Order: sequence, then structure tokens, then C-alpha cells
Amino acid sequence: MGRSRTRSLAWAAVAVIVAAAVALGWKASRPPDRALLLARAQADFQAGRLDEAAAALERLAAVRPPSPMEHMARAQVAEARGRADDALAEAAAIFDDPNLGGLARLLSGRVEVARHRLRAAEAHFRKAAEALPREPQPYEELAYILNLQHRWDEFDRAMLAVSDRGGLTFEKVLHWGKARHATWSPREDCLTLAKCVEADPDDRASRLVLAEGLRRMNQVQEAKTVLASLPDSDSEALALRVMLALEGEDDDEAERLLRSAPPDEPSLAPARGRFALKRGDVEGAVRAYRRAVEAAPHDRGSLQGLGTALRLAGDPDGAARAFEAADRHDAITPLILRAATPEGRTDPTLPARLADACAAAGRVPEAVAWSRLALANNPLDREAQQAVFRLERRIVPR
Repeated sequence: MGRSRTRSLAWAAVAVIVAAAVALGWKASRPPDRALLLARAQADFQAGRLDEAAAALERLAAVRPPSPMEHMARAQVAEARGRADDALAEAAAIFDDPNLGGLARLLSGRVEVARHRLRAAEAHFRKAAEALPREPQPYEELAYILNLQHRWDEFDRAMLAVSDRGGLTFEKVLHWGKARHATWSPREDCLTLAKCVEADPDDRASRLVLAEGLRRMNQVQEAKTVLASLPDSDSEALALRVMLALEGEDDDEAERLLRSAPPDEPSLAPARGRFALKRGDVEGAVRAYRRAVEAAPHDRGSLQGLGTALRLAGDPDGAARAFEAADRHDAITPLILRAATPEGRTDPTLPARLADACAAAGRVPEAVAWSRLALANNPLDREAQQAVFRLERRIVPR
């Protein structure tokens, strides 16, 4: 989402310093053509003349060791030329620079994403967020990784951080809604995730989502192969193995796996609920799904499972409450679909309606973002002002 902004920020910083140097005429101790060479490199870079930009920067380096702004320029050019190692080395040289260190971290994270090394990229983006506390860009870059890896609570917090810093447009909040409420089509993501696992075999988060995507595409053996390197002590991997066993009608294997796990492990609760329903153990299903909802109160699948279990257990009122909670999540989807249409994008009432729907479903961070958009559309709308104030107070600090 908007990765070109990092490049623009870096070159803007270089341009400001160059302009100041030219205006002052540089100090007598500095060669008079350094500012000119850097300005030429900048112009060549912006025009796409990458070889010429690199040559100008090499001439600068021949005069004396590169300054921080020259390291940044060299990193930018190396990145654009596809020379990842060079770009990372140049950026690493200025990580501690108070002016350019944050931008160097952003560039390094972007390079690592291009190499499908998401753990390294995430570390750089988090450092960038510390160095650039008012900038939305580090959180926006983080959100890409967290979305791809289905780390939903962290994704919501990253997107809210973008909103807090004024970085969310209608299109970006819509992307948030699509990620959280549209049906996941895993094929394209699995292609990317497979490259991530190949580039970094210890990337557990990508490995888990890749296995889940393969399971959904009914590529059972491939999913098992992806999970093979994760131990049974990994509860999320174990939960996926249980689901694969259940879908393969191997109830004995599912039971064996569940018996080996802690009984109250939250990540296993949905699988335990599904297994209990399949075996006709209604009370066990109710216990498991209650545990699942307790751990993830807004997970639609667990709410639906709890409703089914309660209905079978003879608790129609409890079942109705669970189904109603699931329905509140379902009510967001048609609004998201409308927002994705040309008519929806120009409907001034839609942000407020989405804010209300998200708030009703307990999706408070999204509700805050939509309510802020509603207020931006009409800053004098007192109802929108009150909605923003009311929803922001519901955010739990983390």
C-alpha cells in the first residue's frame, strides 16, 4: 500500500540538504562539485537514468567516504537496480543516523519484502516506526506482512496506527475491510507464501498460513508437507493437523493428536469443538467453542460453532445470542461490497454506516477508522464528531 512514498521521503530529505548546501556555497574545505554531483544523481534517479545516477554517486565516493545522505542515495539507486545486497549494505551504514536512519530502515524492509524475507522486513519496519513516530508509512508496511500472515489482531492495531497518523484514505480502509470480511481466496497468497517459506524456512507465520491455504484448496498432502517441520508442541500447527485429519475422515488420528495436547489450549478449541460435534459429544462441543469464543470473541466461525452446539444442547436462547453475534459480522460484508463499487465510493452515508456495523460486531478499530472518514467528509457534523469520540474511548491500550 503506497510503497513509493518511502522513496519520495528519502529523496526529499536528500533534496533539502542539497539545496541548503548549494545556497551556502558549501564550506571551503569541501570540494565545490559535491553538491552538484549529488543533485545530478538525484535528477538522474528521478528520470529513471539509474546507471548515470550510480556513476555520479561513485564519483562522489571517490572524493571522500560517503556522507549519510549519499549512503541513502546509493541505497535508493541500488534498490532500483535490483541490487539488494548493495542496497542493504548502504542503508545499514546509516541506521543510527538521526535524520535518515528511519528512512534507511524503511528501505531495508522494502528490499527484504521483495526478497520474501518477511521476518527481516518486519524487524526493519518496527525499527522505522520507532525512529519515525509520527509517520504512518512504517505501520502501513507492517500491515502488508501482518495481513499476508493472517495475524489479525496485530494487523488491526497496525491499521489503526496508520489511521491515528492520518494515513488512511477511503481506499485503504476499504482494503482493511476486505481483508477482514471478504472470503479469502488463498491461491494467489499461497504463491507468495511459498516463496517466503523457501526464502526463510524458519518463517513459522508464513508456513502456517500457507498450510491453511493449501488445506482450503484441498491440497492435503502438500499442506502436511509444509507442516512437517513444525513440532506437535506447536499448538497452531497441531490444530491444522487435526483439521486435516478430520477432513480426511481419519478420526483416530484426530483423537490421538488432540489427546496429546493441553486440554485448554485456545488455538485448539475450534478443532476440539468440531471433533466433539462429529462424535456427538454436545457438552464437549459447547465447552470447546466457549473456550474458543473466550479467546477470540469476534471470530465468526467460533460463534457459529457455539450457536450450533448450544442449539443441540437444548439452549435455544444461548444459541440465538451466538448466532446473532455471528450475524452482526455478516452484516458488514454487504456494506464492504457496496463500498467497492463506484456508487459506494461516492455514497457520503456509507462510512458512517460501516462504522456503526463494525462497532455493533465489536470491530472497534475499523469502526474508528470509518467514523474518522465520515467526519472528514463533513467536519461540522456533530453526530460524526460524537461517534469518533465515543468509539475512540472504546479502544483498549496495548
